[in-house]
Amino acid sequence: MEGLDLRKFQTNGEEHQKIKSIMGKILSGREGYEAIVETKKIQKRCEKCNWPLEGGEKFCPECGNKL
Repeated sequence: MEGLDLRKFQTNGEEHQKIKSIMGKILSGREGYEAIVETKKIQKRCEKCNWPLEGGEKFCPECGNKL
């Protein structure tokens, strides 16, 4: 089974910019409109108690689990 590999459009670069400009033109109907692509931020959490972490901690402030 052959298919089109779309991974090159997901990373930032020339291909990513082309896709943004094409999507902007499709969505707005005019040239020069740039679509905003949102990226999901993954919040780091403690494995034991699921407490949200700031980043950089060595131990969980809630349960004391080593990270």
